[in-house]
Amino acid sequence: MRRSGTRTRMVAGICAAAFALGSPAPAVTQEPPPSEQQATLPGGVAPDSIETVDRIVAVVGDTAILYSEIIESIVQAGAQGEEVPEVGTPEFDDLARETLSNLVDARILLQKAKESDIQVPQEMLDGETDRRFREIRNSFPSATEFQAAVTKSGRSLVQYRQWLRGQVRSQMMIDEYIRSNRNNLPPVSVTDEEIEAYYAENLSGETRPASISLEQVVIEPEPGEAARDSAYQLAMQVLTELRDGKDFEVAAREYSMDLSNREQGGDLGWVQRSALVPAFGDAAWAARTGEPVGPVLTRFGYHIIRVDNVRGGERKIRHILIQPVLDEADFRRAGELALAVADSIREGADVKPLAERYGMREVPVRFPDIPYDQIGQFGEAYARALANPVPGAVVGPFQTEGFMPGRPVFAVVKITGFQSEGRWNLDDIREQIRESILNEKGYVKFLDELRHEVYVDNRL
Repeated sequence: MRRSGTRTRMVAGICAAAFALGSPAPAVTQEPPPSEQQATLPGGVAPDSIETVDRIVAVVGDTAILYSEIIESIVQAGAQGEEVPEVGTPEFDDLARETLSNLVDARILLQKAKESDIQVPQEMLDGETDRRFREIRNSFPSATEFQAAVTKSGRSLVQYRQWLRGQVRSQMMIDEYIRSNRNNLPPVSVTDEEIEAYYAENLSGETRPASISLEQVVIEPEPGEAARDSAYQLAMQVLTELRDGKDFEVAAREYSMDLSNREQGGDLGWVQRSALVPAFGDAAWAARTGEPVGPVLTRFGYHIIRVDNVRGGERKIRHILIQPVLDEADFRRAGELALAVADSIREGADVKPLAERYGMREVPVRFPDIPYDQIGQFGEAYARALANPVPGAVVGPFQTEGFMPGRPVFAVVKITGFQSEGRWNLDDIREQIRESILNEKGYVKFLDELRHEVYVDNRL
């Protein structure tokens, strides 16, 4: 949907959760991105075609916004299909100023959320981070190409997920702050003329895209007891070799199954504890610097961990991952379970309890109103399986890529709704538009009031 006006676009972006017709929320960084990294993923910094000397362009409260953050946001917008003017043109400079205004407003909201002691539940944060991670990964043709892109950006998978987790945490804090203040918005009114003008400018003559809603259970093959024992014994062997003096980097290149950092000697870089799964983080934060510890069991396998350095709330970590080997029997068991789950859903069982019992915890169950042309972001297997969507149909099980290369999972999908492409009709969406404009106008006034409470120095 097109949206008109700089401030309207900003509010629709930041407050997407509040609007029935809102556009996707922008990324909100907690910390400026490292200016030396060249990224090829959403969340990377300026590509080589945009050369700039980084500098502070605004100060909000006690935090600074860098010019590289503006470029990063523009790169993300371009990756999402928005038209980006040529660098060096007045149009690009206008976009940069508008983007900075959006970042300033987002930073104000984040600061207010922190002052209000807004907390994000760990489980919700992990789930949304995994959903976003999966969405981004599935925008690549394969898990291997995604992993290569992460490596090319100068980050390991753990570092990239850590960065993404910070983005998600910030946005969830803002969303919760907005929700908690929804009943405190300044009073505004909406006229019929405004509704009609909105429809005429944004929706009249426009085609409503097809959309699909679904629920799913994603089942991951589990290794057998013999494979787990074998992996544990190998991890113990590696740990013994390290304690006998073997170089950690050499051992990582020889044994580790984490392809994203194996050739770098298992280097995960500087990592915050919140970016790690609990068992890994607990072991790393209890370890003495320079001493290998393990084996530590996580859902990915057995880890040998070494902390190389400590600074504040971060650790510089290396690890060696030993995964139990999956065989045909493991995949067969998972496939049979997926078949049984699909049969239960076809017989009327609710999807959510089955997903909670048998599915991967990291994968969301419900996806309402997804633009149908974006279903390929779930992976090619989803695009093929949902090529002819019928509401109420149960599709699958079918194999699709999991979180780790070479470890596919089984998906069972129930199509809960499908709306074909058509024209927007004003009478059908009049109240949605009214609610959207009320929220937009209310939040514009709300933000205007907040700007008087927070120190802002705009230098662009």
